[in-house]
Parts: sequence; structure tokens; C-alpha cells
Amino acid sequence: MDDNNNINIEETEQGSEKEERSFRLIRLRNAVAFGLVCCFAFGLVLFILTSEGYIRLGRESSGVTDAPASAVDERFSEVYDLLEKQYVGDLDEESQLTEALKAYVKALGDPYTEYLEMSEAEEFIDGSYGQKYGIGVRVFESTDPPGIYVKYAYPGAPAEKAGILSGDVIVSVDGVSVTHENYEKSVDAVAGEEGTTVKLSVKRGEETKEFSVVRGSFNASPIEYRLLNCEGDIAYLRIDGVSSNSSAEFKAALEALKALGAKAYVFDVRDDGGGYLDEVTSMLDLLLPEGPIVHYTHKGEEDERVVMSDADVLIDAPMAVLINKNTASAAELFAAALRDYKLAVLVGKTTYGKGVIQTLYELKNGDVLKITTGRYDPPYGENYQGVGVNPDVEVSLPSGESFYLLKESEDTQLQAAISELQNKLQGKQ
Repeated sequence: MDDNNNINIEETEQGSEKEERSFRLIRLRNAVAFGLVCCFAFGLVLFILTSEGYIRLGRESSGVTDAPASAVDERFSEVYDLLEKQYVGDLDEESQLTEALKAYVKALGDPYTEYLEMSEAEEFIDGSYGQKYGIGVRVFESTDPPGIYVKYAYPGAPAEKAGILSGDVIVSVDGVSVTHENYEKSVDAVAGEEGTTVKLSVKRGEETKEFSVVRGSFNASPIEYRLLNCEGDIAYLRIDGVSSNSSAEFKAALEALKALGAKAYVFDVRDDGGGYLDEVTSMLDLLLPEGPIVHYTHKGEEDERVVMSDADVLIDAPMAVLINKNTASAAELFAAALRDYKLAVLVGKTTYGKGVIQTLYELKNGDVLKITTGRYDPPYGENYQGVGVNPDVEVSLPSGESFYLLKESEDTQLQAAISELQNKLQGKQ
């Protein structure tokens, strides 16, 4: 977690209420009181906006010095005393404290406010993209045949070098068949350690092929792109999450497609759960004219903040954005902003509806508190928290099908977007 601000959180001093209180209990009470401070006083904390589908990542300092709930502290002490004296087993103080803090935060009822242990926070912050190790595929579960469906093999990754293709289904890993019951374990078994070999049985159509893949490093990008197999030189650009390097890769993809002669663009943000605010605004800045990109406010601030786009645009062409119920947060802003400027038609289904911001606060022990601290609005439209962004052209996929499993010609949402763009290119709209 790189940041220019060093965390400096002060614990609240606690008086010695009872001389016979053990040092261990005092330490636990202090820790819990500190956890309560974090939960009650986040509105007073200075923040640095970051992002997970509208999260800004920052290390925060707190000047709070008063414990918020002595009654809660007393109840905790009472419960601890009883457990220590009466419980027949051993007390695991650290895990009990962590679980208590998680439960305390969860009781807010906000699905986006969470207490994250250090390992969870590192995984959350790192995300799914960047320099990774493994065989280099994006996957989901296949039911027919049972296995691991390869939805994308990263270029230059070990899987692609070995000959594994998008659309393949891994049906066994090191001789163990993949089932619904062991799917997660099978995915973990494919990942493994760098430099080791995994043997995979892969179903490709009616044929089964065998591969030995040496796990290694690869660059996992959330961006994939190509020219579509249709008239009009229409480009397809898939955004599968807004990570820490998405804007640079997005720009490179646009430049490559422009060089290939693309005359219109389909942006696919279906199942895109969002990402970093600064990255999605940088992406939109390449497409929007001068004006606002996003408006946002935080608790404790009266003035609205605005991120602006400059007058420089990388492409000036008809656009369509594919959306669905799993399009969330930063991906929703991407779609809504392009529509607000009347630059793109939205095709698909109503989106998830997440219009709030989270800020990450690193605690002294390395754990992280992720707190919903504000709201954001698209350039000219309404906030869509809990409502979602509606498509201009509502189109369903074939019943029960995932767009990942459909051929280009079978993807009804993609075909509707192509039709919209072809009409624009032919001057019919």
C-alpha cells in the first residue's frame, strides 16, 4: 500500500479501574476501545480518497482521544472475566478480538463497510490484475462438461504458450477430475507455485487434449480488444475491472484499435464490478470533451468536489456500452458518463446500482477498516445508488446463458450494439 502519508493512530489511554486486572485484559480492552473509536469517529478523520468500485485507497491519521462507549467496554470486560474464569477451553485472544471487531462493523448493516485483516486487505488492494504467477487464465465454473471453463488466456502467459485456448474446459488437474464439489480446490490446484508443472486434461469440442504447463509469471490485464467479425470496422473492447493500471492499458488498446482502422467502438463492462476512481476518470478523460466527469461528496464536507475532463479526446467515433446486472460502481460511471454526453448508447440490462464511495483506513497492526464515506454522481445524471443505470436498448441474453459462453453471433446484446453502431455509421440515426 504505497502512499505519501504515514499512519499515526493514537490509542486512547485507559485508567486502571481495578488493580487486580491482568495486563492481558487491559491490553484487550484498549484494543477493543480503539476499534470502537475507529467505527464511531470515522466522520472526524481526515481522508484521502481512493477506490474499489469507488474506493479511494489511503492511510489515515486519527486524532480521536476519547473512548466512545464505556458501557460497551464494561460489558466486554464482564464477558471476558466470565470466559476466563468459567470457560472449559482455551481463549484465543487475538482471533476473538478480530472476530468481535468484524461483527461490530458488520452490525452497521452496510455491505461495503468492512473490517479486513492484513492478508484480506492485501488481496483486496492488489486486486486480480498486474504481475501475477500461475498459468495465466481467467476462468469460471463449467457444468457441461463439469470443469474449469477458460474464458480468457492471457497473451504470453504459460497457458497460452502451451496451447490452451479461450473456450477450453479443464476437466482434470493432475489426474483428479473436476466436479462441482471440488471446483474451488481444483482452481487452487491449477494455480500452484511458480516453476512447478501442472498436468491438465482439456476438453475442446468433442476432443480431449493433454497439456503439461510450467507455471510462471505473466501480466494480467483487465483489458482485451479486437475488431469484430462484422461490417463497418467495429472494435470490441472488454473492461473486466478498473485496476491500478487500467487507464494506461485502455489508452494503448484504443490507439491500437484506431491504428487498425476502427470506425466505431463497443465497450463491454458486463460483470465489471468497478475499481479505482482515478483510473476510471482517466479512462473517461480520453473519451469526453471538456467538462465534469464525476461529482462527489464526503461526510463532514459541505462543498462538492468535481473531477474535470480536458478538451483532448483520443477517439471521436460512435460508441456503445454493454451493461448487465453485475455492472457496478466505476463501470456504472463509465457507462453513465458516456451517455450523459450523448456519446454512447447503452445496451443490455439495468446495472447493479452502487453510487457510494469507500475509504480505506489502515490500523496500527496492519489491518484495514473499509468505510463508506460518501456518494458520487455522474456528470449530469442522478445518483444511481440502489437503483442502477437503465439501458437505452434493453436486450436479454438467450435464457440461462452467460455471455462468456456465447459465440459472437449468439451474443444478442453484442449483436444489438453492433446494429446500433452500424445504423449510426450509415447515417440512419
